[in-house]
Amino acid sequence: MSEKPLVYIVFGIPGSERRAVIFDLIDGGLEKDSQVLYFRPEGEVASAFDEQIEAKDNVNTVRWKLAKTKISHGPMTATPEKIIFLAPGGSDPSDIAEAVRGWSRHNACQIGRLITVVNCFFLKANEQALSWFDACIHFSDTVLLARREGVDNKWIKSFEKRYTKHRFPCHFSLVKKGRVNNPPEILYPEARRVSLYFDAFIPIEEDEFEDDLPEDQKPDKYIERLQSGQRACPIPDIRKFL
Repeated sequence: MSEKPLVYIVFGIPGSERRAVIFDLIDGGLEKDSQVLYFRPEGEVASAFDEQIEAKDNVNTVRWKLAKTKISHGPMTATPEKIIFLAPGGSDPSDIAEAVRGWSRHNACQIGRLITVVNCFFLKANEQALSWFDACIHFSDTVLLARREGVDNKWIKSFEKRYTKHRFPCHFSLVKKGRVNNPPEILYPEARRVSLYFDAFIPIEEDEFEDDLPEDQKPDKYIERLQSGQRACPIPDIRKFL
């Protein structure tokens, strides 16, 4: 196990039980004296679970915001073992991924896991938003299915099958009343994501490959930029559907 602080990212739209999940992961997945730095995004509507998270003795909260692909935040006064970034609910997951990777490397941290919390009720009613969730899940090791009120099991199974048939290695699990099954397993820092963007590889000489680079040398499809500076694979603005 790495001695570097482990960084976690939680994706999802507002109203998806993200903070309930974060509270449950801290409360049920970590030792009581395991120090946690919780990065709470500025500008989001407060949740009842904000107070519960911040009231825990082992949690220190830092307010943060995304400036393009850079992270701006307040002072850090703790030496954490775990760092949890709650991604702003209306943000572009590629910008979050790029910003947190850069921040983690600058601060000598290691990526633990990326987690997407899916508001199933919202997504069933707004299928146009699916490509935004596709991008989140592309980066994620774990997908937590929340807000399933009024969503039948057929839809849930069809949603999971969309990814498993394309051999997505991420793990799917249900959220029940804000709680997850087996929090320590969800936090365990084993990569189960499609994206290789956060992984470290042994450098190789590119001229060893005449035509196609191996997968670990190719730019991530959501991170890659064109000469214009625009993303090669742009992600829809989720705020249009909220």
